[in-house]
Amino acid sequence: MAIIEVEVGTITVVTDNKKSVVIIGAGISGLSAAYYLTKNGLNVTVVEATNSIGGRLTALFDSISQETIDNGQHALMTAYHTFFEILGREKLTEFIKIQKSLRVNYLDTLGAASLLNCGYLPGKAGQLAGFLNLKGISFKSKIAIIKLLLKISHIENSSISNTCYEFLKIHNQYDDAISRFWEPFIIATMNTELKDASAKILINILKKAFIEDTDNSRLAFPKYDFPHLLKIIENKIIELGGVIQYSNKVSKLLIDRSQVTGIFLNNDAILKADYYVSSVQAFSLSKMFDDDNVNFKYLSKFSYSPIISVYIWLDIELFDVDFVSVLNSDIQWIFNRRKILNKEYEYKFSYSYSITISAASKYVGMAHEKLIGLMTEELIKLFPNFDKSHLLHYRIITEKFATFRQTVENEKLRPKAETSLNNFFIAGDWTDTGLPATIESGAFSGKRVAEKIITLTNQ
Repeated sequence: MAIIEVEVGTITVVTDNKKSVVIIGAGISGLSAAYYLTKNGLNVTVVEATNSIGGRLTALFDSISQETIDNGQHALMTAYHTFFEILGREKLTEFIKIQKSLRVNYLDTLGAASLLNCGYLPGKAGQLAGFLNLKGISFKSKIAIIKLLLKISHIENSSISNTCYEFLKIHNQYDDAISRFWEPFIIATMNTELKDASAKILINILKKAFIEDTDNSRLAFPKYDFPHLLKIIENKIIELGGVIQYSNKVSKLLIDRSQVTGIFLNNDAILKADYYVSSVQAFSLSKMFDDDNVNFKYLSKFSYSPIISVYIWLDIELFDVDFVSVLNSDIQWIFNRRKILNKEYEYKFSYSYSITISAASKYVGMAHEKLIGLMTEELIKLFPNFDKSHLLHYRIITEKFATFRQTVENEKLRPKAETSLNNFFIAGDWTDTGLPATIESGAFSGKRVAEKIITLTNQ
């Protein structure tokens, strides 16, 4: 009989006869797994260490601006099929702002602005016209970019072990194309330096965004803080019978031979089920195993890459589009919050922007006063009408473990969903999804684990 038990001292609670699953962590991968498992009739309990869902997708209230801000601005793509499926297609236009076609405004601290606009023509013709009209890149470099994109669908990436920089050089990409197109794209999507990032992941991104379906390349932005979107998913899970336990940290996995027999919680309870799913980061999962468990020692080898988000509130408008990509700067993106967010509120400050610094290791630990000074200097280079007197307020958020570093070495470490324990599975954007460490990678990994468990229960 399939049961789920909670043991506290001598107390045991037994639920119904449905197959049961315990999911560790209520980040996007855990919520995804819970959604698909509950949708298919399984008895699901999600155990979350904190008092809220979302994992690394969190938000905070800024008392000075009186606004709720995410721990980093989230840029989605229309290639995020799994995440959008969970959220619900009917919710997209209400909660997500989606481009009609891929359009990126580039600003350059050295003065040369440019525009990638793939909306001149439909489909691949629009992409071709967009690349050909890029400024600041030589014609031969544009042709080289297009040639590589056309080659991508024929490249078998299973044996690729190059870095992105090595891969681009092998495929005859010129320096101006690398610095003005490839490098900004790679750092933005992979949060890893060009000379370290895995070309295998890059190839998968390009196939999904530009080759499989040109519609996949459009950018999209949440109109609300991200926990607002996750609450929609949480409500679906609960409506389907799932349970989410908050402030319950898993301290240890109980293992007997080749399977997990329970999880030990910080309140001295033991939670038991038929199947178990971890959806936490590798370093968190590694702490749940005994030191002598050789099968999971690889978890401690992952390295991580930070992202720093600088929120600024101004008394002038810098630009009136949704976002800009910045060249020749450690700033990658600047997002116009007043253009992207819903307009339900009366804002205290008229203008607000979010600056993203990816692969931000050299800035971690820097005093906020110094960092905002450096950001102000970059903004002055980009916007002639701006000086520091226009800065009304700022807030800096550092995510030290924003993503795993998507290097060649870490790519080899990414685990499959199945493990050496026959009832224990791993989900997370850092697992072997073939995707970069994104919201879609997390959502897809959760769905993949759910499908494997559903298959087992039907045997």
